[in-house]
Amino acid sequence: MNGNTVSVNSTAYSSVPNVDANGDINVETTPDVDFRIQSRTWYSLPAFRFVNVVQTILLLDAVVSIVLWLTGGNSLYFVDSIVQFHLTESVFDLAVLGACKATVIVSFYHCLEETMFKNIQHPLQRSFKRNARVFHTLVVFLSFVFLAFSATKGGLVLYSILQDPSYPGMHSTYYALVVSAACFSLLEFFMCLWSFVALRKLESIRVIHRVNAKGEELDEEGKPIEKDVDIIRLITLAKPESGLICFGLIGLLGQSVGSILSPMFFGRIVDAAQQDMDALDLTVVTVLGIYILGSICSMAKGCLFTLAGHRLVARLRMKLFDAIIRQEVAFFDQNRTGELCNRLSSDTQVVQNCLTVNVATLAKNSLQIIGSLSLMFYLKSSLTGVLLAVMPVVSVGAVHYGKYMKKCRRLFQDHLGEAGSQAEETLSSIRTVRMFSAEEKARDEYKHYIDQSYCIGKKIAVVEGGYMGVVGMAVQGGVLLVLWYGGKLLHDNTLDPSTGISAGVLASFLMYTLSVSMCFGVLSSVLGNFMQAVGASGRIFTLMDRLPEIDTEVGLAPITFEGEIEFKNVDFSYPNRPDAKVLKDLSFSVCPGQMVALVGPSGGGKSTIVTMIERFYDPQKGAIFLGGHDLKTLDPSWFRRKIAMVSQEPTLFACSIRDNITYGRLASDKEVMEAAKQANAHNFIMTFDDGYDTLVGERGMSLSGGQKQRIAIARALIMDPVILLLDEATSALDAESEHLVQEAIDRAMKGRTVIVIAHRLSTVQNAHKVMVIDQGHIAEHGTHLELMLKNGVYKRLVLRQLMASDNKSEILREHNM
Repeated sequence: MNGNTVSVNSTAYSSVPNVDANGDINVETTPDVDFRIQSRTWYSLPAFRFVNVVQTILLLDAVVSIVLWLTGGNSLYFVDSIVQFHLTESVFDLAVLGACKATVIVSFYHCLEETMFKNIQHPLQRSFKRNARVFHTLVVFLSFVFLAFSATKGGLVLYSILQDPSYPGMHSTYYALVVSAACFSLLEFFMCLWSFVALRKLESIRVIHRVNAKGEELDEEGKPIEKDVDIIRLITLAKPESGLICFGLIGLLGQSVGSILSPMFFGRIVDAAQQDMDALDLTVVTVLGIYILGSICSMAKGCLFTLAGHRLVARLRMKLFDAIIRQEVAFFDQNRTGELCNRLSSDTQVVQNCLTVNVATLAKNSLQIIGSLSLMFYLKSSLTGVLLAVMPVVSVGAVHYGKYMKKCRRLFQDHLGEAGSQAEETLSSIRTVRMFSAEEKARDEYKHYIDQSYCIGKKIAVVEGGYMGVVGMAVQGGVLLVLWYGGKLLHDNTLDPSTGISAGVLASFLMYTLSVSMCFGVLSSVLGNFMQAVGASGRIFTLMDRLPEIDTEVGLAPITFEGEIEFKNVDFSYPNRPDAKVLKDLSFSVCPGQMVALVGPSGGGKSTIVTMIERFYDPQKGAIFLGGHDLKTLDPSWFRRKIAMVSQEPTLFACSIRDNITYGRLASDKEVMEAAKQANAHNFIMTFDDGYDTLVGERGMSLSGGQKQRIAIARALIMDPVILLLDEATSALDAESEHLVQEAIDRAMKGRTVIVIAHRLSTVQNAHKVMVIDQGHIAEHGTHLELMLKNGVYKRLVLRQLMASDNKSEILREHNM
């Protein structure tokens, strides 16, 4: 039930509402609302509330009335009570009365609550208040009329019983219906009077829902709430495999038919053995044919369902990986890599088993239960009724068991995901772990998450074992009842062949009973697997449904681009630290072909500027322009082919040197070699036995820091970028490596727009512009010489850098300091 659109700011709503055609009131959001909790809110009502209780009572009244009416006496008496209706000798009118309550008054209560709720949300709309009064009047009037009729009829029936000797009476269930109708009507009348009080509490019990601009519901902290996944959406994942699954179901049907018919023919074998050998031989051959057909169908079913499962999980993993890889960089800042990998491996495997193997198991056992019970009814309905006496216990238990197991299985998978994240983080940083002898610490952290999953696992084990025990006890009790009653019927048959059942029928019944009981046990296990799959699919759907904050597929692709960069009044803070502004009203421009050096203290925002040019993040305020176009309007795949970046700690992939260099684009061997020569990497590459085909190991661990840096520069150069971004590319290198890398960088800069985060004085001196970034804004800017003459922040930075230099005085004189 949608409510009005309001600001979620704690301050007052807008005072001038806009009334839509449908009567809803849109209240404009205030501009200072937190960007994470924007747009609108809506309200709903809790499930347990007054109107739902009243409607449940009315529906129960109708069900009881109709059941008592239908079960009264034999068919002739039932028909006569309708055709020859008499007020004190029939209850047909009370059954109709109950049906009317279930339709008319239930509908009026629904309309009454809806109009009252709208009146609370939109007090300016007088029509809501008027409609509420009309529905309230109708509810009270009808409740009084039904009470008066039920009480009058009950009084007349009681008078006839006590005062009229010629009164023929009614069936006992009809008397029960008269009493039931009077009691229900009295209760319903009192509740309609109480509705004047109860419905005024709608405002206090309503539940507020916050919705962001994407339509995602938010919790109190402004984070999207993960939606529950139902079985229907889970099954839709297997839609592309529906053909294989349908043919598999045909094979499953054949297998199930064989399993259903076998017990009946076993019973016939018992009976045939007491007659003659020809009948016995024919029956045995028939059972053999059923077995052969069932085996062929089972083989086809197994092959088709297994193939469908492999196709499903392969497609699901690709779809999920595609959804993950398209997310913005901020998403990966807030989600651990190991947990995402666990979703790709563990959760998809759980869903595969559920939608293929478990679906087949569910269908097979369900068909076997239905078919077995049908044949059992055919053989002896009274004996079947004894077995079905345990069904309500099993059904009610299964509902509660399924709900609890869904919750537990989901928590279990969550904790396993956290353990996987911890393991991935530890193993990927094993050198650091070994360096600090932190193996025990890593083990304890992993053990913490494993213990959490183990605690949930213990609960699952206790609940699953308890449920299986209860189901087993109920089923075994049913089997015991069947044995007792079947033995009684067999005993009756020995005394009188026209009564009871034969030994063959009893044998068939016992086999059917065991078959049904085993099927119930299997279904109980499958139910737990389904709940686990629903929990796992919830996380999968959350990732697949999530729309990236930064779209990587659409945008403009200008024909020409010369490398102009401009920041206009940019404010930015990282999503995981929204209160700490990294950039504050930052504005600057870089002309095509210029080299701009960013200097300043650590944490000032230099690396953030570089990452925002790559559009890893979007500013909260202001705009970034490339070639005169707002960065948000450009196609990310287009402008990233125009930009290359070399970071302080480059990441290489666990493949060959050639594959790492050509990671951004396909290139010929000649182009690869030329890029490597420009990056001063060719000579050391050729010293390896496999040359460019040398594997670099995980994250390039088999190479030195300088070698990795030069391969990263070659990877950037082969893109032939218009803009080159350098993030302190030589800060962590030794003197020899730094010299080689710096030579490569100097060659790479020629003819390109360059933004370099610099720590070397020679780099800064050659820059067209130097910008001192301090606490998120530009403290100073100009050329090296201009800034040295200002005697400001930049000069102090240079002096601190030169403090360790032996020729400080000489350098100072050179720069007229």
